[in-house]
Amino acid sequence: MEELSQKLSALINDLGFLGAEYAVAATIILVLLFDLFLSNRRLSESIAVTGLLISIYLLVTSFSGPGSTKFLFQNMLLLSKAAVFWKIVVAVSALFCILLFISSNSKFRRSEALIFILALLLASNFLIMSSNLLMVYFCIETISISSYILAYFSFDKKGTEAALKYLLFGATSAAVMLYGLSLLFAITGTLDFTSQQFVDTLLATKALPLIIISILVLAGILFKIAAVPFHIWSPDVYTAAPTPIVALFSVVPKIAGIAILIKIVLALNLFGQSAINWPVMISTIALATITVGNFSALWQSNFKRMMAYSSIAQTGFLLAAVAAFSEVGLSSLSFYAIVFALANLAVFALIQFFEKSYQTVGMKDYSGLFKKEPIAGVLLLVALLSLTGLPPTAGFTGKFLIFGALWDSYSISENNWLLTLLIFGLLNTVVSLFYYLKVPYFMIFKEAEGSGKNSQILFGLENYLTALLVVAILLLFFRPDWLMGWINNINFAF
Repeated sequence: MEELSQKLSALINDLGFLGAEYAVAATIILVLLFDLFLSNRRLSESIAVTGLLISIYLLVTSFSGPGSTKFLFQNMLLLSKAAVFWKIVVAVSALFCILLFISSNSKFRRSEALIFILALLLASNFLIMSSNLLMVYFCIETISISSYILAYFSFDKKGTEAALKYLLFGATSAAVMLYGLSLLFAITGTLDFTSQQFVDTLLATKALPLIIISILVLAGILFKIAAVPFHIWSPDVYTAAPTPIVALFSVVPKIAGIAILIKIVLALNLFGQSAINWPVMISTIALATITVGNFSALWQSNFKRMMAYSSIAQTGFLLAAVAAFSEVGLSSLSFYAIVFALANLAVFALIQFFEKSYQTVGMKDYSGLFKKEPIAGVLLLVALLSLTGLPPTAGFTGKFLIFGALWDSYSISENNWLLTLLIFGLLNTVVSLFYYLKVPYFMIFKEAEGSGKNSQILFGLENYLTALLVVAILLLFFRPDWLMGWINNINFAF
């Protein structure tokens, strides 16, 4: 009885460490209630933004405090500075996407969309903190269910088809992952992948079953981050879903997925003693993801579809940092993830601005728009240069740090796969130039066909938000130490 009392006391005490999650959960409830009883769209939107700002404030306060690694709820969650860092990134990204959604032309089910965006964010927060395999599965499924519904929010035939494809691929990858988790539990006898029992049992496991189980377990996470071969859903969903929702999909689930991927791969690596050569496995996935993403993007004529393949390629670069299996690699990944989020959100904000103003869809629709929207054109050019990895943008710094981490790891381990990944990464950066600069080319050097396109707005909210992001991208090129100073104080291992 005394033991039970102590456990209950510990559980109650653990509740005090989830202030940011309480803020998001309370916001979901308030938005739902106000929409049910008042049907005031503006009020619901104000509550959503205010709740997220409170959540971000609590996270920043927590990150700035002394902080220490804490296991919560009987080792279900692991709260650390790294987890708080990732939660800040996804929360700020979600806030930006909500602001984009508020600024969009969407008129239907706006409050419901806000609720599902917040639910996706809440599940992402718990996924980032997860240290239990079952918790990982529940969080991924919650993110997926919210995503399936949000993908349909264009409310047309195209959106229905894309959402259905997304659901089918998601259900398949989830089933595969659950089977892998059950096998992993059968072997180790524990769901806590940070425990010594987990490590000791897997050290005694032969290579072949461990390889099969690892591939099955990674299926669900690779689906969430749109890595090859679980990327097939991405282009259709990006094309059909509303632009703010696409911006959300391109950043929040991807960053949360990368955060949990790091933890699980480090656990399965068994402190470098695993029967699996994890650098080779992750390098293979990264190579395939970068190559498929970049070369598929070359042939696209729809801007959002091109950005879908771009997002796949960017996932490959994030995985390349994981493949380095070093503290430098994880620090580089963190820097690049933030820069990627800034640039990607900036591009989608401007896509929405041009959609609203000029009804653009394909790349040719941007012909001659630089003369009409020179400021927006410059902002878009800078954001696309950052995704390419060219100076003077922080994208160049991010890729430089990742390639440097790969070279350092290769110098120590002499693993030729890391060198191959480094060379292919450099070559693919050159390839990406040919599609990232397509839209600026049409905007600057091509003349618009006909005179039917007239701007409906002078300078939208999207432009102001994008200007902030672009300033951050440029500042982080000249002063990367502002961000790396924080990142270097974080221990991304557990």
